[in-house]
Amino acid sequence: MKNFTPFFSKSFDISTVPEQFLDAFHMIASEENPFSRLNVAGHITASGLVIKDDFVLLIYHPYIKQWFQPGGHIDDGESPIEAAIREVYEETGILCESTEGQLDPIDIDLHEILANPKKGEGAHLHIDLLFVLQVIEKRESPEAIQKSWVPFKQITSPRIQRALQKLQG
Repeated sequence: MKNFTPFFSKSFDISTVPEQFLDAFHMIASEENPFSRLNVAGHITASGLVIKDDFVLLIYHPYIKQWFQPGGHIDDGESPIEAAIREVYEETGILCESTEGQLDPIDIDLHEILANPKKGEGAHLHIDLLFVLQVIEKRESPEAIQKSWVPFKQITSPRIQRALQKLQG
């Protein structure tokens, strides 16, 4: 299976999946609800690449202790892009919408989540869909998470750099 397109219209090159994640990837992709947190192997998540001028919105992840784009789990009945918009709002207070012409993910990332005994979760895989979003309005954030607008030139995340390169053509 070279190209895999279950939830988005752009093809996904499965050869980019690290070999140690292939079985879990196939397991997640074949689930009736691949977004469900109940899937033992993992699930599909969504995040937002919020751009304003030449800055990207990042949050400081309170558990991982690193700067990331806002994002998280897809709730029942939500599409991935709706989840990305909701997560950006919940984590930053910034209300967003999809950028014109950018309804498909700009990037797909696979990463392992370590076991979290406090949550009763074993190690699992996240297949994260990254959507380009634009700011509509700034409001009070429902969550107390540190956020920052970071200039493009100061972005150190290979994933965000890769997405910005795709946007710049």
